[in-house]
Amino acid sequence: MRQRISWVDCWKGIATVLIVFGHVLDFNITKYVFWFHMPLFLFISGYMYKEEHNYLSFFKKNFLRLIVPYISFLILFSIPTITTYIHGIFVNKQLDSLSTLIIFALKQFYGGEMLGDCFALFWLITCLFFTKQLYNFIYTKFGSEKWLMNIIMLDVYCLATIDCLLFRDVVFPWNIDIVLMALPFYWLGHMASQQSNIFNSIKLISIALFTLCTMFVIDKFSYLEFTFDMRNKIYGVPIINFITAIAGIIIVQTIAKTITKTKFFDKVICEIGGASMIIIYLHQPIQITLQKVPFLNESTMRLFAALLIPYLIYKVISNFSVTRKFLLGEFKSVSNIKLKGYQM
Repeated sequence: MRQRISWVDCWKGIATVLIVFGHVLDFNITKYVFWFHMPLFLFISGYMYKEEHNYLSFFKKNFLRLIVPYISFLILFSIPTITTYIHGIFVNKQLDSLSTLIIFALKQFYGGEMLGDCFALFWLITCLFFTKQLYNFIYTKFGSEKWLMNIIMLDVYCLATIDCLLFRDVVFPWNIDIVLMALPFYWLGHMASQQSNIFNSIKLISIALFTLCTMFVIDKFSYLEFTFDMRNKIYGVPIINFITAIAGIIIVQTIAKTITKTKFFDKVICEIGGASMIIIYLHQPIQITLQKVPFLNESTMRLFAALLIPYLIYKVISNFSVTRKFLLGEFKSVSNIKLKGYQM
């Protein structure tokens, strides 16, 4: 069991590093990371999924784990802007600051694509939360029929493609429509956890590597657009980009298992995996701040800082019960919640 946890933590650490890469480095470089870095994060989450028939308990557990830190960081990051508007209202007597403050507050509540800059990755948290809820409901109802789950997930993927083609400009609250694209990756992660030896297949790894190399060449010489950006609802070429994402996930998993054989790198990457949520929340404001500092705005420096500083903050806040609860979502009593009348 410990061996499995080790490489999964390493897997999560690599996924976190790739997410930071995607925001710090130039998009022309990270375009290929975008092909699979968000699907990878969702796939890993699905890999760790445990079936729960008590829907309210499952909802509460994930609300405390994901949404409480989401709200906490949303408020913390919003305080400077809110303070500026309040100062404008009461000190400078700028009445237009009141309407601006209200609009800002509504956008913060609406979430998703309405959030930018320091909040650029907040959509992932709400997307993951709703993905978990919907998948748990679907799986507990139809999971025993694999053929039916296959059909459901295919239908969901088709709906995601339709949403991308017809409703790309429609901004849904909390980017909830992206759940349609997240569900198939989450489902595949769960299926992979039930057949973990599938990753030992040299043939599968070879096919994945060949797929990625082929896609790289095609992207260089083709007029087709293979950009995959879940936040902005850009899903590239249907089926092809989905298969490419799965290929990337397989390759990263292989790298993770290789890293676990080297104690030093295993420990470093696993530590990053353990601090993944804090790094996801904090890396963007840190690297945006460093962009404004002449001698610190070099991409390598920002990348290093965007990983190291959130990690150090994680080590500090993990030592206090209040910050563990509200910033990490670690409510120890969650696992012991008993909600009578909701057993299903």
